[in-house]
Amino acid sequence: MPTSNKRPEKPRNRSNKPGNRGRSRPNTSNKRKQNPKGANRKSNARRSNDRKTSGGAPRKYTKRDSSQNKESLDPIPGNREWGGLARKGVLRVYHDDQRISELPVEAKDPIDPEDIEREEERKRRREKRDRRQEELRLEAKAALARAKGLPSTTKRKTPKPYKRKLITRGPYQYGDLQPRFRKAFGEEKGKKYLKFFHEVVKAFGEERFEDAVRKIRPLMKVDHKIPEVYELFGLITYRKGEYVEAAQSLEKFRSFGSSTEQHPVLMDCYRDDERWNDIDFLWDELREISPSGPLVVEGRIVMAGALADRGSLKEAVRLLEKGWKPPKRPRDHHLRRAYALADLYDRAGNIPRAREIFAWITKFAPDFVDASERLKNLR
Repeated sequence: MPTSNKRPEKPRNRSNKPGNRGRSRPNTSNKRKQNPKGANRKSNARRSNDRKTSGGAPRKYTKRDSSQNKESLDPIPGNREWGGLARKGVLRVYHDDQRISELPVEAKDPIDPEDIEREEERKRRREKRDRRQEELRLEAKAALARAKGLPSTTKRKTPKPYKRKLITRGPYQYGDLQPRFRKAFGEEKGKKYLKFFHEVVKAFGEERFEDAVRKIRPLMKVDHKIPEVYELFGLITYRKGEYVEAAQSLEKFRSFGSSTEQHPVLMDCYRDDERWNDIDFLWDELREISPSGPLVVEGRIVMAGALADRGSLKEAVRLLEKGWKPPKRPRDHHLRRAYALADLYDRAGNIPRAREIFAWITKFAPDFVDASERLKNLR
């Protein structure tokens, strides 16, 4: 009889046990070695995700086969710390914008010209308001310097006036242009330049200033003494904002035409270059000759503006107040003088008087410049 301590081995075939009869247990040892822990859970999760129905934007769009002719989308933008709902909302907005940007031009909403015009109007108003604020800032700085007894830093040395011959006779009598063009340029060129001149007059009336300058340039390169040519060229360059060139041409018009007709425009050109002595000279000459009431009023307005530019607001107000009576039937030069006077009152701090004159302007011309808006701001 054997005396070993080992126990007898149990039979491995358990097919004779109740419930397992006729069925062998599969060998899973190799599968456990091949699949690490948790692999079955991941594969089951993938299979369950594949069975999900699309109920919203997925967390990531993958690039699909081009043969399916479907667009590929980028990963979800946004902060990864956000919640899933927030990131899906960002994804929808992002890809909607992307699709709109890829649409053809005709599929997008057309731009409304009225919206563009309103935007440009708002931009012009902002620029005008910014310029006005800058002017007020400089004026306040100069007033503060005067109050402290300090010299203003905005002043600079005034240039000496140009040497001119005084106008001692009446204005130049304009006649027929054809004989004067023929005398100045010859028979053939005279006809050619006269045709150019009439085309320039038409372009200037239609405010096509670039075309007008291009057509009048040949006449300015030839030496002549026809006042109308210099007058027209000076007005065109003045409207373009080229004040130095405009002043040179209008000085020739004054000399060759012996006329004060464009003195207000010439004075305004010198305001940009701060040639105060030339403005004083031209104002005295215009006031002494007094060609017409409206022309003197225009010169008075420019002279008052030049005094205000130099910081002499009280003197500017006195100049415009002199002889001023609101007419019952105001004309355009009356409205311009009233507007300039109301603006000076506003700048000088006389708000009640400024409000009164702006109200008078809007009574007769509600759309005159920005008088209605200025009146609202003073209330």
